[in-house]
This record gives sequence, C-alpha cells and structure tokens, in this order.
Amino acid sequence: MKNAYTILLMSSNQDSVRQFSINHWLALSLGLFFFLVFSLTINFAVSGIKHGIRYRAELQGEVASREELESAVRDYKQERQAIQEEIQDVRRMNKTIRKYLGLDSENGVLGQGGGGSSADEVADDELTNPIMKAQPAPTSAHTDVAKGDLTYQVTRLRQELIPIYERVKEDAEAHYETPWILPISVSEEDDSPGYWFSSGFGHRPHPLTGRLQFHNGLDIAATWGTPVIATADGVIDQIAKDPFFGNMVQIEHPASQMKTLYGHLKNHADGLQVGQPVKRHQIIGYVGNSGRSTGTHLHYGVHANGKWQNPEYHIILDDPIN
Repeated sequence: MKNAYTILLMSSNQDSVRQFSINHWLALSLGLFFFLVFSLTINFAVSGIKHGIRYRAELQGEVASREELESAVRDYKQERQAIQEEIQDVRRMNKTIRKYLGLDSENGVLGQGGGGSSADEVADDELTNPIMKAQPAPTSAHTDVAKGDLTYQVTRLRQELIPIYERVKEDAEAHYETPWILPISVSEEDDSPGYWFSSGFGHRPHPLTGRLQFHNGLDIAATWGTPVIATADGVIDQIAKDPFFGNMVQIEHPASQMKTLYGHLKNHADGLQVGQPVKRHQIIGYVGNSGRSTGTHLHYGVHANGKWQNPEYHIILDDPIN
C-alpha cells in the first residue's frame, strides 16, 4: 500500500507477530492527537503546580493574618482589663475625695439620689442635674452591654468627677478672692518694715474731734507714694473721692462675698476703672493723705457677712504665695 505505514507487534518470545497497516494521513492525525494530549497534560500539570504553590502561599498568609488577629485581640483584652482597673482606681479615689468635700451624704450626690453609689448604681434622674448635662451618657437598647462598654464607663466616670471639679473650682476661686495679705507693697530688703499700724479697729477717740467713734478699719502708716495693692482677686466696685476717706478704691470679691476698702490715697493707679478685674498683689493706688486725715497713711477696711471686720484678722504678714 502506497503512502501507508506498517506497524508490527511482536511478542517477547518472538513466536507471534501481528501486522497493521495505516495510511499516511491517519498516522499523522494520530501523532498530532497524541502530541496535543501530551501538551495539554503537561500544561495542566504545570498550571496545577503553580496554583498549588499560590494557594499554599495564600493559605500561609491567611494563617499568619489569623495569628496576628488573635494576637491583637489578646492585646486588646489585656489593655481593656488594664483600663477597667484604672477606672476602678479612679472611682475609689473619687469616692474618697467626695466624702472629704462633703459631696456624699444621706441625701446623695448634691441631693441627687443615694450617696456612696457606684457609677452603675446612680439613679437615672441624676443625669437631669444641670452640671451633668455637659456630656450625657450614651443610650442603648441593650443596657447591660452598654454598661460594660468602656465609652459608657468613662462617660459616667466623667460625670462623677464634674461635681468635684465644680466644688474645687469654687473653693479655689473663694481662696483667691479672700483677702489675707498686707495691702501695701514694701521692700523686704530694709531692716525696718517701712510701715506700722497707727490705729486699730474698734472704738477710739477721733483724731480730729476727740469724740469716741467707731473706727471700721485699720490705719497703716507708710511713706508717701507707697504702692497700695489688692489683697485678693476681685472686681473694682468703686473709685471715688469721699469726704471722709478722700481718694478711695473699693474692691468686690464675689466668690468670698467680701469687700475691701482702701482710703486716703494719694491717687489711684493709672487706667483703673470701675468693673475692671484685678488680681492679688496688683497695684491699685498709692499711700497719701487725702480726705479727713491727720497724716500720711492708708485706711484699710474689710467687709464680710454684712459688717465691717477687723482687718488684722485678714492679714498674714508672712505671705506663703507670691
């Protein structure tokens, strides 16, 4: 057969031989078919290997990410526990400070429910307190979950601390607005003090009339022009030229509900105006001899609880705070 191929199949002992003949085109077709099958098999094998390698890498990446996530969760739980412990420590300190300040009593926190309660036990109507409205607690349909949330705990802790802050702020303002220093500025370098109390508080013969009269302040003799200073923070309540006190300045101290008066001044400080806030140690005038006065001095008066008080009780000569 022309254009044909003969295939011989022989047994291993050569006792049997078989012969097949196929034409040229069939042989080419079979060869091409087997070549394609072989090529596809190799291609699938290579693709499978590549896919397996990529899948293994992705799987390892997922395992690593999961381990990192688990580690992050463990760290978060530890940090959360540490924050909760810190919150409890602050609450214990808060409770102690509240008792010291008298904020906890049988009537509760500022009259808002039971005293000595933890944040979670405070009545809900406590949130209606105007002080508490600064930052209301978050609400949630799942109350138990909300109360375990750190945001909720921090918010309630802040609400517990607000009354303490307000109380301390009030006490600090009252402290700074309470007169307790000498009302004149004298040099500490000289051996002599540069001043003396020339006339005290109470009944005395008037230096001009000789009649017994109540003296509602303390006269402090000092050199002409010695700076007169505010003895506490406050607001200028009055600047006047009084028939008796001459050039005078009066300061109101709202937080302590007190007033101080500075009389017989040479003049008040430049630019001083009624309504102007002043600080302790601020110069408000200068020692003079104006009004009904027999010599250069400062008349210093302290008014509290609806009456004039002895200024000597409100002067600490050794000023611990500059």
